[in-house]
Amino acid sequence: VKMRMSCGPLLIGRAPSARLRAALALALAVAGPLGCEAWSRLPRPAASLHAARLPRRVACDVGRCDAQGRGDTPERFNGTWACNAEVEDGMTVRLFPGYAQQLDDSEWLLSLRGWVCDSQIRSPRRRLASIALQRGVWSAVEDAGEGDDDGAGVDLSHPARSDMQRLALLRRRVSLFLTKSHESIQVPLALTTAEGRQLWTTKTNSAGHFTVRATVPQQPLLNKEKARQLPGGTWITSVATTPTVNGRVFETAVLLIPPTGISVISDIDDTIKRTHVHNTRLMLRSTFLEEWAPVSGMPDVYRNWASHGAVFHYVSSSPWQLQPQLEALLAKAGFPPGTFHLKDLHYKGRRLLNLFRSSTALKPKQIETLLKSFPQRTFVLVGDSGEKDPQIYAQIAKQHRSQIAHVYIRNVPTKKTGFTPVDETRASLARHFRGLPDEMWTVFDRASTITDDAAKWPRSSK
Repeated sequence: VKMRMSCGPLLIGRAPSARLRAALALALAVAGPLGCEAWSRLPRPAASLHAARLPRRVACDVGRCDAQGRGDTPERFNGTWACNAEVEDGMTVRLFPGYAQQLDDSEWLLSLRGWVCDSQIRSPRRRLASIALQRGVWSAVEDAGEGDDDGAGVDLSHPARSDMQRLALLRRRVSLFLTKSHESIQVPLALTTAEGRQLWTTKTNSAGHFTVRATVPQQPLLNKEKARQLPGGTWITSVATTPTVNGRVFETAVLLIPPTGISVISDIDDTIKRTHVHNTRLMLRSTFLEEWAPVSGMPDVYRNWASHGAVFHYVSSSPWQLQPQLEALLAKAGFPPGTFHLKDLHYKGRRLLNLFRSSTALKPKQIETLLKSFPQRTFVLVGDSGEKDPQIYAQIAKQHRSQIAHVYIRNVPTKKTGFTPVDETRASLARHFRGLPDEMWTVFDRASTITDDAAKWPRSSK
């Protein structure tokens, strides 16, 4: 099949898949006729694109694999046997940090999520789609030009790095959206204690993701060799997969959150990480071509709040594909550890342009789940004025007045109005917060103005 584009012919060995057509459509939709030069600058795919197919293997050393830990009914531990995860060479398990809520003096309910996918793009078609997407993004970013600002007078010029360094970042980050997910893969998870391994199993869904809700005895969770206590009575421990057939183990943190205390529900993009969601080209550039950077002063704010016992939940419209990189950024910048609650994003053409668009359906649902899980805890909501956070947070504060201590909105530019002073932004948002006390919500532009607020919050809901 010969597909003619504005940059010339592209030869493909067989009829293009829907995913490939979407990638090519995105390249044209984003870049348009300006994409020709950028297409020519990027390297062509390797001569051989065919990846060897790996055999399917399952090896359970002892016993059997029990029921899947899916759905709303918690699974109990099913034994102390060894069982291999069905994760082959070339595949990886991304375990996302989870949390546990205390049921009684002896048991906790653990909630955990993960994803099984290829560690890199192996399919020839996916590699070709990746190249098309790279070229579309590159063209769109080139169009943004040098010396752009975000409307607040902040210079956003490209850092002094070579095109090759930026292209390397682009390849790595685009590949996150095109790696293959694996369905129906058995993933045994374990807590290892002095008494042995305690284990339960789950399987991936059609998107390669899995969730676990399991009742866990308190003793293995508070194993002194693994767990450490944070300010405010929260413990942090770890959960890992059992070894794969080639001996690899994947591990993540779990927060054991007590029934009372302070919980901070924080947005990520443009709240604690510079993303520029209000400008599509700047968003693409910061996401795919630049090293990510925190919002100035926010790590200090969150560390101060953590010292007062706050626990953190990062609830964002960022897609799960970016979670490992987001977690690494927050750790490097000095943010407190926390759980992640992100968005499912399946790559389909122009959906990539909605990478960080706030969802008026998903975010409230995620926050509601946390509020119901910890009915005696006090919550602080932190977001920005660029998208839907003010509307969502105001509605939640009205519905859960006894649980919400404060709402913080960072003042950022919007698509409609650009950058406005704090007083003007607060006046424009006042309609959403009508019916709530004025002292219950704050619009800020400098992080230093809210650093010491944690001392004023109540420690449990009324």
